[in-house]
Amino acid sequence: MNDAPFPRPIVAWGIVAAFFVAYIFSFIDRMIIGLLVESIKADLKLSDTQIGLLQGFAFALFYTVAGIPIGRLIDRAPRMKIVAAGIFVWSIMTAICAGVTNFWQFFIARMGVGVGEAVLSPAAYSVISDSFPKGRLGLPMGVYGLGSAMGAGLAFMLGAVVVALVANADATVLPILGEVKAWQVAFLVAGLPGLLIAALFLFLPEPKRRFTEAEANDKSPVPMSAVMDHMRENKVFFWCLFLAVGMVNLSVLGSISWLPAMLMRTFGMELAAAGYLSGAMLIIGGLIGLIGGGALMDRIGGGTPQVRLRFCGWSAAIGSIGALTFPLTDSIPLLAVSFILFFSAAAVAVGAAPSTIQQLAPNRMRATISAAYVFVINAVGLGAGPTLTAMIGDNFFAFESGIRYAIAIVAVSGYIVGAILFFIAARNVEKHAH
Repeated sequence: MNDAPFPRPIVAWGIVAAFFVAYIFSFIDRMIIGLLVESIKADLKLSDTQIGLLQGFAFALFYTVAGIPIGRLIDRAPRMKIVAAGIFVWSIMTAICAGVTNFWQFFIARMGVGVGEAVLSPAAYSVISDSFPKGRLGLPMGVYGLGSAMGAGLAFMLGAVVVALVANADATVLPILGEVKAWQVAFLVAGLPGLLIAALFLFLPEPKRRFTEAEANDKSPVPMSAVMDHMRENKVFFWCLFLAVGMVNLSVLGSISWLPAMLMRTFGMELAAAGYLSGAMLIIGGLIGLIGGGALMDRIGGGTPQVRLRFCGWSAAIGSIGALTFPLTDSIPLLAVSFILFFSAAAVAVGAAPSTIQQLAPNRMRATISAAYVFVINAVGLGAGPTLTAMIGDNFFAFESGIRYAIAIVAVSGYIVGAILFFIAARNVEKHAH
């Protein structure tokens, strides 16, 4: 089946476009809370640490229960239907966030939103890798990964628009919920459109899975023990790659989750202005890192795994300069430039790491290994990043602008460790291939 033709380019890129849009909605639903920190804290009487738990740990907790089993299911069952179900669940749970009245209700609802990350990326990596030649995966993976930057950016911008509109209205009254606050309307506007995206995936074609000759002759499902054996045989490569992206994620999510709050507390920005600036920086940085970086890595060295990983290592090392500068500067233009450098460096890894996994993993293990990858990067980055930043701020910098120093510590440390791990992973690629 490796000799079978790939889907026509218009079909392959149509599939990428659908996953791109789904990823945007996933990140809108995940990140919009970052813009609404001050409003939610005031209404529900929460601390920064509790907000950090809602932004991160609630998602990571879900992965410990369902992430790997979902990856196994994706390796065996129709992938588009699984994606449709995942989008449906996370969209409904985002809308439910609008009706919560205390921390624990919010925590459970945010766990439900986490199903999106558990389903979407392993399925997307598997489907996209069956739609393009291996040496050309960098650009389509980069386009898909751009959905995270676009989604995070649009979450802040969309939230700013909704909050501004609701703030100017006399009162917003909705069925069932009654009179609602601006942050509640923002969750409804973010969540409900995802139901249409879920329906779209029910009608998308699914490319044929591409097997090696040995895999094609043996149609039996790969047992989990075989996947574990494969990962143990190549443990240095997998652990270094997974943790490298995890540490970059820790820096990025620990930063962007608190970016609008930092702008409001440090520079005295209004919520809408903080949302627009944060969103614009995320989108520009994502375009540079994911599209530019993805295309460049496909051209340099033939898009080999070693080249991709070294590129990520140097990107993280250079990005650490921006990581140190943007939280500490008192100049908004310098903050914008340094944040774009910081975020574009992280965006490179978002496209490169999944491409490398798809190039090297056996087909019938791809989604399971990808689920393990998503589990690790989110447990480290999403689970720890926002909460660790908040805890450092609450315990060591407990003054209004103190969050900027907590962001600087987490952002720089994660990038330096990530860069080292990327270089180690690059050295172990040849051993993995054999």
